[in-house]
Amino acid sequence: MKFKFFLITLLFIISGSTGFFLYIITHRDNIVEPTYERQTFHYPATFVKQLHGDPEAGKKIFTEYCSTCHGVPPKIAVHAPSIADKNYWNALKKLGLPYLLNNTITGKGAMPARGGCFECSDEQLRETIKYILKTSSP
Repeated sequence: MKFKFFLITLLFIISGSTGFFLYIITHRDNIVEPTYERQTFHYPATFVKQLHGDPEAGKKIFTEYCSTCHGVPPKIAVHAPSIADKNYWNALKKLGLPYLLNNTITGKGAMPARGGCFECSDEQLRETIKYILKTSSP
């Protein structure tokens, strides 16, 4: 009786080990490298408050808020125009800054109101739009 129990236990151990090693061998090429995401530790109100009078405010706001959808590459694929798409932004530039600022403030399509930067003043949003237009100019 003990011998029969021993054989059954040994059979389970061997079959389990064999299955495990076959899985490892079969899927060894499918091992995904870990990806690292950037984490921000600022408080939006504090971040925006520190930008008053900063000549780089437009760039910093773009990097922190807008690049999620408009960056190269975007972190979220919502088919927003990339900052690298010079033709698209050149066409938008012709519509004028007031039009672009209004779309930014009210939101458009998947873009939330104020571009997601609810603490940003209208002037800071204007500077961010100017930065985008300057950076994406042909």
